Amino acid sequence: MNIQKILLLLMVVATLGSCGKNEFSIEGEIKNAGTMNIRVFYYSSVKDKGNIVETAVPVVNDKLVYSGISERPTVLWFMSPNRDLLTPVYIEPGDELAISGEYGKPLSWKLVGNEIEEKWGEWREKHAKALESGNDRVINDAIAKYVKANRDNPVSALSLLCFYVKRDNAKDFDELWHLLSEKARPEDIVNAVDAMSNYVSAQAYKQKVTPLSLYTYADSLETIDVTKSPATLLYFWRQREEQHDSCMANIKRLHKLYKDPARLLVADINMDVDTIKWRRQARRDSVKDWSRYWAIGGEMNVALQRLEIGRTPYMIVTDSTGTQLYRGGNFSKAEKAIKDILKKK
Repeated sequence: MNIQKILLLLMVVATLGSCGKNEFSIEGEIKNAGTMNIRVFYYSSVKDKGNIVETAVPVVNDKLVYSGISERPTVLWFMSPNRDLLTPVYIEPGDELAISGEYGKPLSWKLVGNEIEEKWGEWREKHAKALESGNDRVINDAIAKYVKANRDNPVSALSLLCFYVKRDNAKDFDELWHLLSEKARPEDIVNAVDAMSNYVSAQAYKQKVTPLSLYTYADSLETIDVTKSPATLLYFWRQREEQHDSCMANIKRLHKLYKDPARLLVADINMDVDTIKWRRQARRDSVKDWSRYWAIGGEMNVALQRLEIGRTPYMIVTDSTGTQLYRGGNFSKAEKAIKDILKKK
C-alpha cells in the first residue's frame, strides 16, 4: 500500500461516525488539488482546545476529509499551503458538509449540508468575478446591493464581514451594517469573525495601548494616558447607533461605582466623519465626569490605526501597563474585565 492510500485511509478513519454535538466535518473532492496540504483557520470558541484553530488538512488525490470542533457557529477560512486566503465558509456545530469544486476556483466551491452556507456559497459563486477583481469599489458595490435587498439575511452580514473592503470605506461599511436586522447579524458570527480579524492582526491584541492624542469637546488636543489609572475603558462610537444610549447608561453606572477613589479612566471616542453629529449627540448625553474625544478620520486616525478598530460600538479595556484585557462590542464582558483588574488592586 503506497503512502497516498495510507494517508487517505487515516483521513477516513479519523472522521468515521456522525459528528458529536460540537463537532463538524467536511468531506469531498477538490478537483485539480492533487495531493497537498490545504490549511484551515477558524475561531472554535472551545477554550480548553484553543480559541483559534489553524492547521494543515491533507488532500490526497483530490480527496479532502476534515473534522473540527466549535461550540458555536463560526466562519472557517480555507487557505493555500502558503496561507493565501481561498474562501470562507459558514459552519455550525454538528454540521456534516459535503464539499465539491475545483482548486483554482475556490469561490465556486459548494458545501452542502447547511442552509445558510449553501445560500452563501451561491452568493460567492455569483459574485466571484467582482470579488476577484481587486477593485475595492466593484467589490463593495456588489455587497452593498445585496445587503440593501436582504436586510434580514445572515448572508448579508457574512459577506460584509468577510469581503467588504473597509479601508477608506469605514463609514459606508458602518451604514450598511446598521441596515441589517438583529436576525441577520447573530452575535456568534460577529464574535467569530472579530476574533479571527484580531488574530490575523496579532499586533492589535499584543499591542500595548500607548498615549493617544485626540481632540476634545473643547477643541483642544488632549492625551489619553492609560498608565495613570488602574483600569481604562476606551469606548468607540458613532452618533446614529441604536445601542449608544444603553452603552452610555452602563458606562455612567460603572464609572460611578469606581469614582471615589478614582480607579477607572473612561474615554469615549467618537468616530463620525464630522463634528456636527458628535456635538449634537454629546449634548444629549450630558456627560460631565470624563473627557470626550473625536477621532479625525475615524478608524484611519493616526493615533488609532494600530488598534485595528474595525467597527463600532467597540470597547477596549486595559490595565495600568496598557495591556489589553478585552476587545469587542459586548459591555458585560468589558465590565467583567474591568472588575477583574480592580479586584487585584
